[in-house]
Amino acid sequence: MSLETEPAVSERRWRVGAIGGLLAGVAMGIVLHGALGLMPTIGALIGVETVIAGWAVHLFNSTLFGALFAGIFDRAFFDDLRVDVGGCLSLGVIHSALLGVITGGLLLPTAIALEGATSLPVPTLPVPGLTAGFEFGAIIAIAHLIYGVVLGRVFAALTLADGGIEWLPIDLVER
Repeated sequence: MSLETEPAVSERRWRVGAIGGLLAGVAMGIVLHGALGLMPTIGALIGVETVIAGWAVHLFNSTLFGALFAGIFDRAFFDDLRVDVGGCLSLGVIHSALLGVITGGLLLPTAIALEGATSLPVPTLPVPGLTAGFEFGAIIAIAHLIYGVVLGRVFAALTLADGGIEWLPIDLVER
């Protein structure tokens, strides 16, 4: 690849990351809202506790984190992983796992503290006791996994020559 086309390719990957982040955010949001009704809580982070505000905040962040994905993984160090669908999926899952730890362990508690709350106003499943907290965490983890898979797959589909053919590689023997 010539040096003249490298910035254009990099810029395209940033856009692809943002598109992938948006689509992944929709998939993740369906899980968060459908299973936990979490969108009003997400909206409350900006002071507007509504479903629409929650979706707006969630999709904005998802798009931003998708662009960040391209910014982080569009480096020569990751070239070997970005050459096929499986590698892009792996990068997406790693990215979303790190996001889950950073957002759930640092950013969300900080935002809650800035709002003056002493605890997370988290809706839990209608299961009494400790299992409700576990189930909440499991659904959040599944939602992040879905985000990573969709992000990685969209990135592969839009950046690899053969990326748009299948959802997952069919011939696992060659892997």
